[in-house]
Amino acid sequence: MFPKVSVIVPVFNCEKFLYKCIESICKQTYSNIEIIVVNDGSTDNTEKIVLKMKEQENRIIYYKQENSGPSEARNKGISLSKGEYLIFIDSDDTVEPSYIEMLLNEMLISKADLVCCGYKDISEYGIVNYSDFHFNNSATVHSIMEMVCNGTGGVLWSKIFKKELISKNSLKMDKDIFMSEDLIFVLQYVSNCNSFALLNEYLYNYNRLNQGSISSNISIDYLQNYISVSKLLEKIFIEANFDKQKAKEVITKRIQEIVIKLVEQQSYHIKDITKKSSLLNVYRILSLNYISKYMDDFSTNKWRYKPFVFFVKKRFIRMSIIYGVYLNGLRCIKKKITSRKKVGL
Repeated sequence: MFPKVSVIVPVFNCEKFLYKCIESICKQTYSNIEIIVVNDGSTDNTEKIVLKMKEQENRIIYYKQENSGPSEARNKGISLSKGEYLIFIDSDDTVEPSYIEMLLNEMLISKADLVCCGYKDISEYGIVNYSDFHFNNSATVHSIMEMVCNGTGGVLWSKIFKKELISKNSLKMDKDIFMSEDLIFVLQYVSNCNSFALLNEYLYNYNRLNQGSISSNISIDYLQNYISVSKLLEKIFIEANFDKQKAKEVITKRIQEIVIKLVEQQSYHIKDITKKSSLLNVYRILSLNYISKYMDDFSTNKWRYKPFVFFVKKRFIRMSIIYGVYLNGLRCIKKKITSRKKVGL
């Protein structure tokens, strides 16, 4: 018996990468799949691309909705799915030909509730094999939850899920948050699992060259979203009896990352906005009560960011921005060196 796998691809204005994405799914070595493409109100050529491919591939199921965000798009994909197993793929990424077959086989053989694999990180700096998961058969719910919260562990891709477990626990993406909604979903799923399995293969191609994606355009307005996510994390950790100290460390790390990123972003755009605006924006960030609650525990092992973290913790706003300008300068130099190496100069 060959169980059906539903592959869910939410799409919003991704015409540049969409064809290659769907093509890589169509060329899978495992054939009993349905490819559910949910067009979340795209205004580019997304629909034309999908409909043209659908003429040649009857496994493609196309659904178009008004722009409602990635959570609602994925929820629609789940509701439309008829497979016993679910796989999520982002529309600007691709997968290796054996991606679905290897994930499914491992799930069937191990009888695990969740199977993860590694991925290829594709950026302007090159291609790097990476995995957020390192465990054996003795992995616990809590240890997996901790890994999910590290790096890109909380994304939906590079994993295969059981539809039955999702339906049984009425799991769905939270439409009220527009970033890290996948992290919340994965944690809720993991908290209802009994066993896990890992493939030491790099089968997913994570494209970080798409500078137009949501994750590459974080603004100060997104900070409230991260606070909402952190509050949900607190709730999930409590319900799962997760170690309190580890829970605090996980949330502190997430808050620190977004704060540093936002402050650094103000430094990067300082030429486009007034210095007074930058100072005010950073002051707003560091003055939020929820941020202050975790800020005293900020720390880093990266020497380059140690001064940055120190300035932020001490609320040295001007020095934070100045150091952000310095870091952005170093980053520009690194990009130039990388570009020259690529062209052989």
